[in-house]
Amino acid sequence: MRKSAFVAAAAILVLGIACYARAQAADIEVLAAAAVQEPFEAVVHAFERDSGHKVRVTFGSVGAVQPKLKAGEKADLVILTTAAVAAAEKEGSASPGSRAVVGRAEIGVAVREGAAVPDIATADAVKKMLLAAKSVSFTNPTAGGTAAVFVSGLLDRLGIADDVKKKAVMYNAGREVVAAVARGDAEVGITFTSEFIPVKGIKIVGTLPKEIEFVNEYSAYIPTASAPAEPARALLAYMARPASREIFRAAGVTP
Repeated sequence: MRKSAFVAAAAILVLGIACYARAQAADIEVLAAAAVQEPFEAVVHAFERDSGHKVRVTFGSVGAVQPKLKAGEKADLVILTTAAVAAAEKEGSASPGSRAVVGRAEIGVAVREGAAVPDIATADAVKKMLLAAKSVSFTNPTAGGTAAVFVSGLLDRLGIADDVKKKAVMYNAGREVVAAVARGDAEVGITFTSEFIPVKGIKIVGTLPKEIEFVNEYSAYIPTASAPAEPARALLAYMARPASREIFRAAGVTP
């Protein structure tokens, strides 16, 4: 129902974006999860061109964004995991009815372009791949990122946490993980495929197999402290356009 409402709202609100926004251009502050950075930046660029609004976005792990909000940092739109958005609704910091699903991102594996492509078809194959790799890059769980927490737990479940951590190349952001693989500083990288897709010099091996897969849904909401909320609603509507949805889909953030 939320997705249907999101699309229906888009059909109505997008019609008025150009007229309203150009007459009352605003600055829109956004705090967003890094997993949606690539497609969101592309959509924002088009939105600014079409609407006259200006959007300033700060990206970070969910674990980094949430403390900023709790510390009182102002935002007109927030994009976090759907679970985190539901928690914001429960505590009353999200405007009622403003939640809209952005899309789903999936954890995957990548290697440097030209390197041998490992087998990750099964959980056992992934375990062997991680043990055989000379170095493995993923985000640091102390930074609180969704991918980081998942990978740390996965290594524990596979019984290889100590072995992999000895050769881990950890960063606070998924983009740094991807860059390390592209430079050759890490043989294998594990993060959301949406962070791998835009980077040249790497080969995406694929997403994790069904038995250990991780698919995370992201949603946007307007904080109750946002005033006025209309420009943020216009951005939400713009994100729901078919052209915008296709940008997200192409970047690995699927409806």
